[in-house]
Formats: sequence, C-alpha cells, structure tokens
Amino acid sequence: MQDSTTSIGTPGNNDDALHEEHTGQEWQQLNSQQRLYLLTDFCKFSLPYTNPGNIESWKRVNGTQLYTVHPTEYVDADGTIHTNWLYGKIGRLLLIWISTQVMLHKADDTLTLVLPRSLNQLMKEIGIERSSGKPTGNDYARFRQAIQAVSGLHTIVTTFAGTNTAGSLKSKNFIIADTVEIYWSAQTISNNSTIKLSKDTFTLIKEHSTPLDAAAVMLLTSTNPITKGRSRGQDLDLYCWLSARNYSLIHSGSWQTAPITWQQLAHQFGNTYGRLDNFINRFKKSLETVRMVWPDLNVEVVDGQGIILHRSKRSVIAKRKPTGN
Repeated sequence: MQDSTTSIGTPGNNDDALHEEHTGQEWQQLNSQQRLYLLTDFCKFSLPYTNPGNIESWKRVNGTQLYTVHPTEYVDADGTIHTNWLYGKIGRLLLIWISTQVMLHKADDTLTLVLPRSLNQLMKEIGIERSSGKPTGNDYARFRQAIQAVSGLHTIVTTFAGTNTAGSLKSKNFIIADTVEIYWSAQTISNNSTIKLSKDTFTLIKEHSTPLDAAAVMLLTSTNPITKGRSRGQDLDLYCWLSARNYSLIHSGSWQTAPITWQQLAHQFGNTYGRLDNFINRFKKSLETVRMVWPDLNVEVVDGQGIILHRSKRSVIAKRKPTGN
C-alpha cells in the first residue's frame, strides 16, 4: 500500500519544507521516500486500544470537536446480536490501508475497494508479517472481526463554538462504506471481498488525508529494536496526530501552537491509566518513540502544563515537481 513519491527537503532546516528547491542527484535520492495516507479526521482522536465491549458509542474530544464513534452490529444464526468495534493496531492499519488505496486511485470509478483473496496477502499489504510466513489461527478471527468493524464504522464530528446564549453547532456524519461483501476462509477464497465506499467519505479521503512515512508506520507498529520492542497504538496515534498538526501549522503562518494541556491530551488520546500523571508518563514515552522515527520533530514539553508544537520539517515532504536539471 505504499506510494513512492518525489519529495523535497534537507535535514535540519524548517524552511526547506516550504521553499527549498532540489535538482539533479538530490531528486534521485529524495524520490525513494514511500508514503501512506490516513483520513485527517482519524488523526485527530484515538480509537480504542482494546475491545471496549458492549457499549453504544466511543467518545473523544479534540479542542471544541467531539468525536462520537458507533460500532458495527450484526446478528448470528442463533439470534445473538454482536457488537464489532474497530480497535488496536490492526484497526488502525486497516484505516490507513483504505485511505492509501483511495489516494492511489484504486477506487476512482466505482468507489469500490477489492480486498486481497488471502489473509496472508492482506497482512503483507498493511504491514504485518509473521515469522512463519503465514497467518496464525488467531489472525483469521481477529482480521475477520476487524474488517467487519471497519466496513461499518460510523463517526459523528460535532463542533461547538460560543456560549449557551450565543454561538454555533456544526455536525458532520461519515461512514466508511455504503455496501460491503466480506468473505473469509482459512484458504484462498474464490469470492472477492469488497467495500464500496460512501461517496462523501471517499471525497473526504481524497481531499483531506494526511501523508505518513511508510517506514515510520512500520516501525511504530512492529516490535523493531528501534522502538525498544514496543508496539503500542498510542505511539502510532501520536505520530499521525503530530503529522496532521504540523501540516496545519506550516500552512497557518504560525511557528508554534498555543500550549496544549495534559488534560486536553488525555481527553483526546484517552486516559486509560486512571491517574493523569500515569497518562503523562506514558505520553512522554510515546513522544520519545515518535522522535526516533521523526528526528526533526520539534515538540516542547512544558512541565506541569503540557506541550507546545513548533513548526518542524515534515515527516513526509510535500510532493513537488522537479525543476532545473
């Protein structure tokens, strides 16, 4: 699901993300960067890290925006209603796979994405490989659940401005798919599993997706030694959020954000650690991990307050046509 693109930039200078030109041999070196994409709305809040169970909705807050997520539900042959939540590393990688497929023009005409017929191939495409070279028994159950969950995901974004006496309320609904056909088997199956994307969501992905560095995503979702053997959803969430915020910062004309408090970050990423100080410690560790894969990231930690994001050289440099030689 990777996209080899032409990129610009040289290490250690924030200005190069906006102004510097490259020619000749530099273009050949920069052309090797591979990118993935994620709908920017999914960069702004965190989905569950583990299965939240039988609850009606999942809520996260980003500034004045409330994100409310509803799960997929289905009834089996015994009449039991099942709630399917998109969660964990696999859920996040499937969203990245969908956004990347759209950006690579894999669903331009019919808005329909065709999933690989074997789970092994799908796992390779989203960046998960087993040492044995093939999926485990648990993989089949987990991916079946995750594909069903992502295809029926329903998100509401509500933005409130003003006070109770004067102001505005705006709401945006988006679902991933209009129709789906999902088949599963321990073997390669003869039927194509398809996800026909909602037209509105398809347009959102095309117009509002954040580019991500494929190598960074791979490292943050593996147990690579560079990330000290960790593979945590919060590390990937933080990388995606910082990528989206830095992009907005570059285009805002500002050089830094206002302070973002620890409490605000806990509401956005989800304080599953109980006490705020535990969340802060875990967040700082995630930030250290993200800096390993994004050395030019410039985030200031303000003790007792939160963080300030300074304009940084982008993790994925903007596409630009070469000029000159």
